[in-house]
Amino acid sequence: MLGVPAPTLGYMTWIRNAVVPVAMVVFLAACGGSSGSPDQESVSTVSLPESTTSLPPEETTTTTLPDDTSTSVVPADQGTSLTEEARVSTLGLGPVFMGDKIAVVEEKIGASLVPDESGSSRCRYYTVPGGPPGVSFMVAFGRIARIDIEAPSAITTRSGAGIGSTEQEILGLFGDRIEVRPDPLGGDGKYLVFVPRDEKDQNLRVIFVTGPDGVVTSFRTGQLPEVEYAEGCA
Repeated sequence: MLGVPAPTLGYMTWIRNAVVPVAMVVFLAACGGSSGSPDQESVSTVSLPESTTSLPPEETTTTTLPDDTSTSVVPADQGTSLTEEARVSTLGLGPVFMGDKIAVVEEKIGASLVPDESGSSRCRYYTVPGGPPGVSFMVAFGRIARIDIEAPSAITTRSGAGIGSTEQEILGLFGDRIEVRPDPLGGDGKYLVFVPRDEKDQNLRVIFVTGPDGVVTSFRTGQLPEVEYAEGCA
């Protein structure tokens, strides 16, 4: 155009610098770009998959122990019974042991024990109907504490000592394990007390009671102090 001067190089540079930023703004708007805050709808998010791992179920298995594991019980239906063949030891008589409960004894021998009604809940004697004569069990606080052997019983100890044995025979069998004591009831006989050497048996005794002639009239095995009760449960 006549009268209009041609654009200079500096002017063209100014035009280029002004137009390019405007074009960029228009382009970004058309493409949906935004420099706004991240809470706008246009912000894309990455969704993580839900975890499929679950914790194992809580353990509920328990181990149940038997109520009484102190003795080895022989079932009654196997024909176990108490006879004069049973032998006395510091631990008991035959299958019956010191510390056994009444129910355990009954299961072992296959018979019900009969209580002496003159006793008490603290101390009471029991016998076995149809069992060997002269045998009685002292039960203290629900457990066997002592076993008495009286005439006419033929039951003996494992060493063969029993009713009818002499004091000399007892001393010959057990030697220095026998303590000779006077009769605590004031009789003319003696108490021949067998004292075990084993540390674990120090609470146990076997007591042979002799008459004036030195012959055993009764004997008993049991735990202290019950085995030394001169009058039983009285």
